[in-house]
Amino acid sequence: MIREYIFPIVIAVGVITTVSFLILRVKKGGLPAMYCKAGASMCFIGTAFSALAFSFDSEEMMPKKQFIYGVIMILGFILSLLGDIWLDLKYCYDKDSDVFLYSGFISFMAGHVFFCSAIIYQYRLKPLHFVCCFLISLALAVVIWFTEKLMKLQYGKFKKIVAVYSVFVFMTAALSVLSMVVNDFSRNTILLSIGAVAFLLSDLVLTNIYFKKDGNNNLNVVVNHTLYYFGQFALAATLLPLPLFKR
Repeated sequence: MIREYIFPIVIAVGVITTVSFLILRVKKGGLPAMYCKAGASMCFIGTAFSALAFSFDSEEMMPKKQFIYGVIMILGFILSLLGDIWLDLKYCYDKDSDVFLYSGFISFMAGHVFFCSAIIYQYRLKPLHFVCCFLISLALAVVIWFTEKLMKLQYGKFKKIVAVYSVFVFMTAALSVLSMVVNDFSRNTILLSIGAVAFLLSDLVLTNIYFKKDGNNNLNVVVNHTLYYFGQFALAATLLPLPLFKR
């Protein structure tokens, strides 16, 4: 069926668009790079939709549960797209760069709320699991707060929102890894964990780009976006029917 080819096609288009964006960002920047970045982000949303389309062909899974999981994840991806746009507009309009940076943080935080909600819903996590992950994430955010000088970073007026955002991104990664353990390392939870950890690592690199002197260099830009888009496409692929990911 045609839908069997849509998923790999969207992935391929996403890779091409991401590479094109990186070339534009490194060589030119500005609005052209922002538009291309938005296109790459649209591709991981398209990947999520095409992955979810397989749900209607499988007889072995729970269509309703997978569909709800997919909808919640897609809302997170849409907020990520908005965050991508805000953060790149920061470089296009210096006068309003602070507003765009705050908007990007808020969009991504909201996206992580949806990601965490989807993970808890889909992978049978209990309240105690959530509490443990929250405490771990909070502790790591405190570390971020107190190691600013040690890491040679300068958060300035963004220190508070960086700390709050850190809790959210750590939560997504922690819940993903825990879901992998709780579900006996099933293939879909492994993919989920890989995606969430890649997302986290991309944000750590992004911290250097934004808040470290001379951190905004081409190497960091390429590494940051490579990790970010790899993570997002991996998370989108978890919307494929569960039987495709059973061991």
